[in-house]
Amino acid sequence: SLRMDIITDPTAFISIAGSVNTPKGLETMMTAARASSGWERVLFALHTVSSAVGSDLDDIWMTLEKGRLEWLGALNSAHKLKVTLKEALEKDSERTEKDEVDAKMVWMYALSLSIPELKDESEAWARVVHMEDRMNPLKSYNVDHWDCKKDEWAALDLGVQAAAERGGSAFQDAWNL
Repeated sequence: SLRMDIITDPTAFISIAGSVNTPKGLETMMTAARASSGWERVLFALHTVSSAVGSDLDDIWMTLEKGRLEWLGALNSAHKLKVTLKEALEKDSERTEKDEVDAKMVWMYALSLSIPELKDESEAWARVVHMEDRMNPLKSYNVDHWDCKKDEWAALDLGVQAAAERGGSAFQDAWNL
């Protein structure tokens, strides 16, 4: 069995045992499982069962992979702006909770620019806040225009949060990193 293969493989066992209750625990276990001689048997059995119940695992996997790649692309493209925003917040001794909300809104908008299905929403938001350059939300930024209670914000906010979920993450978790 796969479990026995992992347990009896000294290298796999040592790496898994050393990572128990750590952030890398699951990743280490999955890496060891995939390297195990029993991995192919598990995949075959999984595909057999999924086919029997009418589930297309390959299609499900591709959907997950596409979502993850889309989210990672958005994170990568907006990373520099996030760093700039967080540094500004850290330097501001008088920052408020609203300042952090405002920074998150700007970053969320920037993330939306890399999510193809949010093109209309990001364009609508750029118009609402009178953005001079939709690829540079800080240019001509006016905090009074960036109101999360505006109808146009809800669609963009929900869209970015859904993209994060498709990518196996959450917006707040990504902000906290």
